Amino acid sequence: MKELTDSYDDFQDAGVLRERLAGDGYLFFRGLLPRDVVADVHEQLARILYDSDWLARDADPRELVASGRAVEEGSAGFFGAYTAIQSTEAFHRLAVRPELLELAGRLLGEEAFAHPAHICRIAPPSPGANPTPIHQDYRFIQGSVDTLTTWLPLSTAPPEIGGLRVLAGSPRLGVLPVKASDGPGMMRAEADEEHPEWRTTSYRPGDVLLFGSLTVHGAMPNRTKQLRLSADFRYQALSAPMARDLLGTGKPHYHPDVPDFPTLTRGWTSTTCVEVPPNVNFVDRWDPRVDDVPTPPSRFAYV
Repeated sequence: MKELTDSYDDFQDAGVLRERLAGDGYLFFRGLLPRDVVADVHEQLARILYDSDWLARDADPRELVASGRAVEEGSAGFFGAYTAIQSTEAFHRLAVRPELLELAGRLLGEEAFAHPAHICRIAPPSPGANPTPIHQDYRFIQGSVDTLTTWLPLSTAPPEIGGLRVLAGSPRLGVLPVKASDGPGMMRAEADEEHPEWRTTSYRPGDVLLFGSLTVHGAMPNRTKQLRLSADFRYQALSAPMARDLLGTGKPHYHPDVPDFPTLTRGWTSTTCVEVPPNVNFVDRWDPRVDDVPTPPSRFAYV
């Protein structure tokens, strides 16, 4: 598998970044976020997982050594720990770091905002848990095809712990058909798993991987004894449409299994990091499992 191309040196050059995103479908920035900020979130979440008995009692919680009580995302026993994580202000504030908001705005050519449904991925060792299948975000996010996702490792993530991989150039394939699958999302894009343009790296806290909603990506199996901890944050232009949630707009990830933000945010210093700006244009969702989905035009001109 090929190594991700590092775009850190071109962070301020919007033209180069847009061209690279249009060609490869992703941008990778080594060490973009302050490591101490990410380390603080890591430590808070590790303590939650330790107190929830997801981590081995005889190891330092920061090492994320999985116990036998660590469970797959969405299964029985998952939502107690996940609700505590979704109640952690420092985790949500990562999504509105200036480095991330400015990067999204630079790429989109206008002010951008973060979707409130900030996702924390806690991947136990395989084969007890299924990795996130390869997919495109567009079927799940909908709204604007130019919604951007950032994937952040919250702990060291070499390939063997199940870091993310992306298929370079895959946005040019358009919206792909899907089939049912195990793992988060429960849908797999019909793309070549053995294609030579799959790329990944050995991720470190502070790294940022950004990709568009047509980029095929997915996690690899976790073949270690540790949990893989990461975050998914999504950004769109203020002028772009946002898909309306089935249970109301601006809800937390996994709501209603996770309480709504008025409950999660009790005691926070501010809730702006989980608020949708006023005057956003909301549109209805469509069934993400339908076979034929037209590929909308994109400002990134994937060719």
